[in-house]
Amino acid sequence: MNRIVMSLPLALLLVAGVGCSKKSSAKAESEKHEHEHGEAGEGAHISIQEMRGIKLLKVSEARVETRWVPGEAQGDEAAQAVLSSPVKGIISQLVAVPGQGRGAGTTLALIQSPELARLKAEWISAKSKLTRAQSELAREEKLYKAGAGARRDLETVRSEAETAQAEEEAARLGLEAVGLKPGEAGASFQVKAPSAGSLVAWKVQKGQGVEAGQELGTFQAAQASIVKLEVPQPGPVGWNPGSETEVRHTSGKVWKARLEGTPTALTADTRRMGFRLRFVGGPLPIPGTPVEVKVPMEKGIYLPQAALQQMDGRWGVFVVEKDKAEFRPVKRGVEIKDEVLVLEGLKPGETVVAEGAYLLKAFQQKRSEPEGEEGHGH
Repeated sequence: MNRIVMSLPLALLLVAGVGCSKKSSAKAESEKHEHEHGEAGEGAHISIQEMRGIKLLKVSEARVETRWVPGEAQGDEAAQAVLSSPVKGIISQLVAVPGQGRGAGTTLALIQSPELARLKAEWISAKSKLTRAQSELAREEKLYKAGAGARRDLETVRSEAETAQAEEEAARLGLEAVGLKPGEAGASFQVKAPSAGSLVAWKVQKGQGVEAGQELGTFQAAQASIVKLEVPQPGPVGWNPGSETEVRHTSGKVWKARLEGTPTALTADTRRMGFRLRFVGGPLPIPGTPVEVKVPMEKGIYLPQAALQQMDGRWGVFVVEKDKAEFRPVKRGVEIKDEVLVLEGLKPGETVVAEGAYLLKAFQQKRSEPEGEEGHGH
């Protein structure tokens, strides 16, 4: 009995010693873990020596990159013509389609015009009256020469013939004023292409009544001569008036174009920078043709899109130094193809994670999460 009593304090001491030893061991392990991985959060260093799927990239010098911006081939405003109707009538047919090439003199639209029919009828009546007056004048001249006619009758018939001729001429000029020859006139007026080119747009519809002199649409003579495009901010670099660039079409055709001027204000609807270029050489596309223009964008450092990650609402990259990766916020610019422009935050010569940056992001976010509250029973 005495032995049992004496050994009890010793057993308690052993148990206490084991407990202390476990706490010390756990504390040391925790300190070791913190030493190896550092504190969580921005600016923490991550060792990438044993991580797979990581590829590094040395940041190159800043460069000016180009991108293809959508534009449209258009005709010069000076080469445009306004289509109008010289007579009152109703649009019976719109033959031409906007953007469709048409030859000089080809029909673009038809207008049924009672006014034109009246002008034609007036000319026919005047011509018929003139024919009768001229026949009567010839008969009276023969009678007068033969001594069988009176001079007064001859003068009267001659005066009537002159009046009939004046009326016929007035009726003929009325038709010619609307662009028609008397023999071609009818109840329908043909709106024709003033030259080779294409219809830009109609401002009327089939069945619509029109007044004499009313604008019907716009016709673009010849071929396109300029290119218009809108570029998002911050805009091109070193693009000055006179600079030449390339313009391409989906068919594979490529043209040269020269910048005519730089915008002084943003467009009202899209808030972009509008540019105008003039084609250099031909053969050129027809107006309205969609094209792409090669534009030099802002100068800076370009990285693969996979290198940039977003953490806590900020874009950044993982910068590597001595096998340690640290997340660094950067100022992101435009995307060009599969690259992103970095405006601020990096210097040439630094090393960044180009592929697998998302793994480091996931690792850092997981490490930053608070430890679960899983209580331990004692």
